Amino acid sequence: MSLKEHEYIRQTLERYTNCKLEDFCDHVLITNFKQYIKRFREKTKGKSAEGNFRIVNAKEKNCTLIDFGIGSPQAALIINCLAYLDNLKSVIMLGMCGGIDDILEVGDFLVPSAAIRGEGTSRHYLPLEFPAIPASSVNLYCIGAVRKVGLTPRFGIVYTTDRRLWEFDEEFIDYLRKQRILAIEMELATLFSVAYRYEVPIGSIMLVSDMPLQKRGIKDKKLYNKIYSEYMDIHLDIGMDAAVKINTNWRTVTRKLSSEW
Repeated sequence: MSLKEHEYIRQTLERYTNCKLEDFCDHVLITNFKQYIKRFREKTKGKSAEGNFRIVNAKEKNCTLIDFGIGSPQAALIINCLAYLDNLKSVIMLGMCGGIDDILEVGDFLVPSAAIRGEGTSRHYLPLEFPAIPASSVNLYCIGAVRKVGLTPRFGIVYTTDRRLWEFDEEFIDYLRKQRILAIEMELATLFSVAYRYEVPIGSIMLVSDMPLQKRGIKDKKLYNKIYSEYMDIHLDIGMDAAVKINTNWRTVTRKLSSEW
């Protein structure tokens, strides 16, 4: 007899992480960066595993971190798989984005209120007219975690693209500016759309890693190294704090979530 859908997806998650499903924590942070995985393991003394995805389970914090790779297809895959975990309560994306609006600066933390679906993957999960939005109940804890460290979170709409090298396309740049888009990245619209489809509570805390439309604002090797050395630790701390607070206040969160779907 062939595998049923839920069996196939659960087995896929195990294969891609090389981790048993019972080892996953209730709250999951996701990212694109292997450096974050290494530092998270050092901070939490969690247990790591690696398949196509890298994973660290920090049982004491009831928090898992997964590096799922780059791009919309990978983003859809990780949420589609996580949705079939019996114990999953929340997902928070710790990613990086390029600032479009000049009010932003490198090192700012952005908690997006919505994402424009400029990629092609989300159409497989939701009709084109559906917006890509996070769960506000989760986002509130993301905002609180940024404020807790004395920083002011930024809010607004980001553009999700599946085109990696767009920085010299003047027509596209003009579009971004005219639509008052705050930042650009490659996964959020897909993450939000698939999460909505499967009722996965999701939020995000994005680090502005470069300002590509400004003179000398594109992320070169020097800026790349600076981002990790100056901002990675605080980014992880903010994400962990948000996950821990959601876990502590889960009864309140789940009541609010019931009105969001």
